[in-house]
Amino acid sequence: MTKSPLEYAQSAQELCVLPDIYSKLTDMLSKDDCSLDALAEVIELEPAIASTLLKIANSAMFQFPREIDSISRALLLIGLKEVSNLVNAYGVTAAFSEIDPSVADMDKFWEISVDCALICEFLAKEKSIPDTNAIFLSGLFHNLGALAMVHNAPQQIKYCEAYDSDETPWQRQLDTFGFTFADCSAELLKLWQLPYAIIAPIREFNQAPSVPVSPAAKLLFVASRLAIINSHPGMYSKKTFIDADVLESLGITSEDIDNALEHCNIKALELLAAFPIY
Repeated sequence: MTKSPLEYAQSAQELCVLPDIYSKLTDMLSKDDCSLDALAEVIELEPAIASTLLKIANSAMFQFPREIDSISRALLLIGLKEVSNLVNAYGVTAAFSEIDPSVADMDKFWEISVDCALICEFLAKEKSIPDTNAIFLSGLFHNLGALAMVHNAPQQIKYCEAYDSDETPWQRQLDTFGFTFADCSAELLKLWQLPYAIIAPIREFNQAPSVPVSPAAKLLFVASRLAIINSHPGMYSKKTFIDADVLESLGITSEDIDNALEHCNIKALELLAAFPIY
């Protein structure tokens, strides 16, 4: 019997558990009276997330002129909104940090995911695209369903990840499972109660060429394709792989695409080193 995206997500939720510190921090961040000092005290007691936060605060994402050497200062400079994004990123990536690399190519998976996140963020800022406050995390998590399904369908996942120029990754996923990895990603993130603003573009982006979707979903559609192009040079053509109408609706030009890829290639290695993804 064929499993649904939700059933795969429910199995993954049992196997890949969010860290306890994630639950505590998200609970604190959800309260109106959350203070930076209280957050700092909790984070300082958890070396893994403290070191991750400091790495990210000192990464190319923020480009602060001086080194950030304390949790309190990092939180002050980054702000509660960005801290919430970072906590979500830490919790979800940590939940999948123990996946067997012989079953899934984790290096390639996170390379494409981080590239997609950086491209989303860059184009959203450059083109002043609305409704994209959480788009970095949408890009980072858009393909998480592949990891959520590895335990229950390892051979099918390997087949789907062995795509070539004759078909897109998403078409191979549809042919194999009847849905894409993004559908499972959205279900898992919903089970984990991540913000709707992160989940909504993941639910919609593969439909961007055929049905009306939000600007954030269109942007994720473009970035997901560019991330694949960037990770597999020469496999796909930019002109045929990305729907021209979607690009035009966002005002994205070929120069914008080149600039986004350049930005991605400069920033990706440093960001990959910051997250608990290896």
